[in-house]
Amino acid sequence: MAKTTASWGQFDDYVVDFALERSRSGEKVAIVTLVEIEGSSPRPLGAQMAVSETGDWTGYLSGGCVERAVVAEAVAAIERHENRRIRYGRGSKYFDIQLPCGSAIELVFDVEISRRALEAIDTRLHRRLPAAMRIPSADAAMTRIYAPRARLVVLGTGPSAVQLCRLGFVTGFEVVLFSPDRQTREEVLKFAGIEVVPILSPQSLPEVHADRHTAIAVMFHDHEWETNLLPCIVGTDAFYIGAMGSRKTHAQRLERLARAGVTQGDRDRIRGPAGLFESGKSASTIALSVLAEIMQTNAAVNGGDALFLENRPVPMMRAADAEGSRTSPWRIPQSGLV
Repeated sequence: MAKTTASWGQFDDYVVDFALERSRSGEKVAIVTLVEIEGSSPRPLGAQMAVSETGDWTGYLSGGCVERAVVAEAVAAIERHENRRIRYGRGSKYFDIQLPCGSAIELVFDVEISRRALEAIDTRLHRRLPAAMRIPSADAAMTRIYAPRARLVVLGTGPSAVQLCRLGFVTGFEVVLFSPDRQTREEVLKFAGIEVVPILSPQSLPEVHADRHTAIAVMFHDHEWETNLLPCIVGTDAFYIGAMGSRKTHAQRLERLARAGVTQGDRDRIRGPAGLFESGKSASTIALSVLAEIMQTNAAVNGGDALFLENRPVPMMRAADAEGSRTSPWRIPQSGLV
């Protein structure tokens, strides 16, 4: 998926917006989808590449074994305006292209996908709604399901908040920082592509959307900032809520929330101290620990969202999906925010 700088990583998990941008510029494109695996594979069913007629591409379908061959095949398919299904690895006609694991994969090259279909998917994903793509096949109707990109909301100040924003962004999260500290904001702004929002006080926080694909990390050293924030945060659909601090600090945090009327169930949603390991003292180690816990939780909670379905048409989205998250975005009344 494109970063806010309108650039793409060569090996990205999101390829639709690259294909759409190239289509809008007048180039023909192919969407290549992994539809069958025999043996093991570093990539799951539904993994994709997007290739333009110029040979530019994004996405990946292996550990680097077949991508260049896929690009050449995609360009040839575009030139002939011909969809095709190609096998690589064991049993392939391309005997010179072998997968080190001894497995085989089959890919569908779709050169007929329309700009309208790409725009429909892109629009839904930007609205943080699930989307679907029909994969052409002579054998059965196949559908690739897309989940919204994981979002990381960081509220805090200091080096650990800065490093968490940077690590989250390079890992593929859509990152938003809320911070009252000018230096923290300026450091994060040096890393193009991260949204930065200033806050003036715990009572003046702008609206932020936190759906079930959102992780929220509270990274304040002055825990007074948490007083009005956490009761609102625990009411969202965020799949992860973590707060920085020692075990003693977290116990005190939970006591304050209990006195404020926050239910046991909501208090239990807060992971504290945030992170998979507690021994880290440097900002980078703390950020890595928190991000690792976020990714572990995301895999457990949302791991089934990016599904590849066989023998099914493009599904009708549920009414709840069409309307968005079941909860409203959390907000605290603003007071003179600039």
